[in-house]
Amino acid sequence: MLTRTLTTALLALASVSTATTASAQQIELSNQSWSVEVIRDAGQPVIPLFDGWYPNDDGSKTICFGYFNMNKAEALDIPYGEDNYLETDYPGLDLSQVTLPSHFDPLPPRYRHVFCAFPVTVPADFSVYNRITWHLSSNGQNLSTPGKVIPPYVMDEPDSNGRGDRAPSVSLSEVGAAVRGRTGIHSDGVIDARVGQALNLEAWIDHAEPEVWVGWSHHSGPGTVDFDRKEYMTPTGENTSIQASFSEPGDYVVRMQTIDSIAAFEFYCCHTNAYFHINVSN
Repeated sequence: MLTRTLTTALLALASVSTATTASAQQIELSNQSWSVEVIRDAGQPVIPLFDGWYPNDDGSKTICFGYFNMNKAEALDIPYGEDNYLETDYPGLDLSQVTLPSHFDPLPPRYRHVFCAFPVTVPADFSVYNRITWHLSSNGQNLSTPGKVIPPYVMDEPDSNGRGDRAPSVSLSEVGAAVRGRTGIHSDGVIDARVGQALNLEAWIDHAEPEVWVGWSHHSGPGTVDFDRKEYMTPTGENTSIQASFSEPGDYVVRMQTIDSIAAFEFYCCHTNAYFHINVSN
């Protein structure tokens, strides 16, 4: 599936309009061919990626978007607005409630592509001709990728019949409802936190395997978020927790992803997203 990842990245590159200025380390996209040589410590853009889509039991469909930060050391914050937004040609579709990321960590060393960072659910009559387009501009380069519901990009969700795999089940409280899959689960209400004070975030994870991979990320919000641990294997059938601290007041989203093995990301199945909505005050 690595080939699919690279192909998707190339499609995103093909939709680029390149700005006239660039940093010293930046390689203009018009002069790039796809290889690891275009990855730099800093100065490169974040590539928005359409990962695929899946049907839901109620007839609706969910489109998944991920991203590829081409920088090994540079994290980028891209506020919502003219540099980071969604648009659609489907009349009347409200995209204002989508949990769009605005913070992009440096290139993960082991799996690179951040898979299905956020989903967008569309009505049953969203056709193969309709599009949701994610526009993302960074380091002087303007990129976009169209999300669509065409058959070649349909994904298994939350189970893969071909690989016999299944997404972990996640609950955000010990007795709360559990969810499997990329549509994910959101915290029940907003969690209060204070600047500079550690906040405990936890989830209950279950899976047929005795342990699963868990990764935590700063999804959106001002300032920086520090985690006492970001990626690890954890036993299933019990809760896992981390400590997060925030440098500035504001509204944040922390994203947790879990999958049985990090290598399984390359098969585009099967992981579960969880989103913690946090208000940080002084």
